[in-house]
Amino acid sequence: MTEKRTADAKNFLIPKYRLNNLYYIIARDGSEIPFRLNDIQENVLDNLHTRNLILKARQLGMSTFSVLYLLDQCIWNKNLSAGIVSYSLEHAQHIFKRIIGYALDHLPKWLRVPINARSAREVYFGNGSVLRVDTTLRGGAYQLVLVSEFGKTCARNPVKAEEVVTGTLQTVSAAGKIIIESTGEGNEGFFAEMVTSAARRGNDNLNELEYKLFFYPWMREPSYKVEGKAELDTDLNDYFKKVREEHNEEITQEQINWYSLQRKVLGDKVKQEFPSTIGEAFLTSSDAYYFAEGVNKAWESGRCLYNALYDALQPVYVAMDIGINDLTVMAFFQVSHGEIRIIDYYEDKNKGVDFYAKYLLQCKNYMYNTIFLPHDSAKRSQLDADVSYEKDFRKLFGFTNTKFHVLKRMDKSISISHAKIKLDRCVFNVTKVKKFIDNMSKYRKKWNESLGKYIDEPLHNEASNYADCFQYLCQAVGHIETVSSMSGSLDKHRKVTENRHKRII
Repeated sequence: MTEKRTADAKNFLIPKYRLNNLYYIIARDGSEIPFRLNDIQENVLDNLHTRNLILKARQLGMSTFSVLYLLDQCIWNKNLSAGIVSYSLEHAQHIFKRIIGYALDHLPKWLRVPINARSAREVYFGNGSVLRVDTTLRGGAYQLVLVSEFGKTCARNPVKAEEVVTGTLQTVSAAGKIIIESTGEGNEGFFAEMVTSAARRGNDNLNELEYKLFFYPWMREPSYKVEGKAELDTDLNDYFKKVREEHNEEITQEQINWYSLQRKVLGDKVKQEFPSTIGEAFLTSSDAYYFAEGVNKAWESGRCLYNALYDALQPVYVAMDIGINDLTVMAFFQVSHGEIRIIDYYEDKNKGVDFYAKYLLQCKNYMYNTIFLPHDSAKRSQLDADVSYEKDFRKLFGFTNTKFHVLKRMDKSISISHAKIKLDRCVFNVTKVKKFIDNMSKYRKKWNESLGKYIDEPLHNEASNYADCFQYLCQAVGHIETVSSMSGSLDKHRKVTENRHKRII
């Protein structure tokens, strides 16, 4: 009997045993159930590093596991400072009440866990440990930090995301432990960059400050299956063939049925919510992103090419977004057979007209037909009406046949809608313009914290400079086609895209 008690006591020195035997949670159906590690949670627990990134599909239980892991560490270790950071105060309160509070209130009666103080966001344990839940943890020192749903923070509040990276994460020593878990939630921000960097580097030979990446696609959840046989279109059949090859494993008919049903409900957003690959997690078509869906379609339909698009027999145009104290972006394009071919781009900042004119004339081997300037370039100074970008450019290009056209001011919502339509006709030379299209994808709406939703107003950030340039380009195309009396441009584009890879120069 004594030996059995000793064996039982030793079991409680093992975190995995404690997690599987001490804590209760509220299940999805609202019932009270004992927490048991699933295969994915156990895999993470067995392989935790000092710095951890967890990218996952929805409803895999990663948030619950991570929170209980921190709680368990505080209960069973002295003088441990642990913190949980959430994307919103409401979510932080949910974590504290529904997971931490519930687990504490339903511990076995024989397990006495002295608690010195317990507030709405903090628990001070009798062993000197403390567990705090908030939207930031700047200040103090922590040995263990969980950042929950960091992708949401990055997408909704870039300022808060920066605070997490520069403040919260810096409170943890090199020997401490950080867990960052989230779904993709868009293709911009710290989380997307951290995951992409970790995926490229791999998990071999990591030092204590490098992040280890865990990725769990939707197929890893056993409950994601439905009996029967779903009818699949050609695209979905091709998709599953590609996924099978990438994962080198079979996907059952029941799993295919489940995914097909989710796709009918979520549309293209199914890839964000239930990714099959790391790349899919960030290929968002969220309503918050203006051009992401159109750019995704360009990639999928073979309009993002690595071979040359420039046709020396066709006129070259330039559309510019001029930043006085901001980034200046210019896109080089041609309009051919109904296609809008974006062949090159350039960016710089804090440069004047002389610099950009010299660059266009000396550094790019193009013969320009027209350079399109934004509406506000006609007047640069409120004090001197004779000072303008337009006049300066015309003067510096006076010895050439290049024409200049100042675009009219357009309502922003109309401009974006117009650009979305034109995007379906765009072909991109990825070799030269990849950064341009990547930033176009990141152009999004503002997040209103008080309303708890995105509002239909563009967020001004670095990506907006590229997006504004693209909108000017699309406005310029409209002018070109009107002046040239081009008709049926979209029909021409559809014809030329047939057998594209054989026809594009």
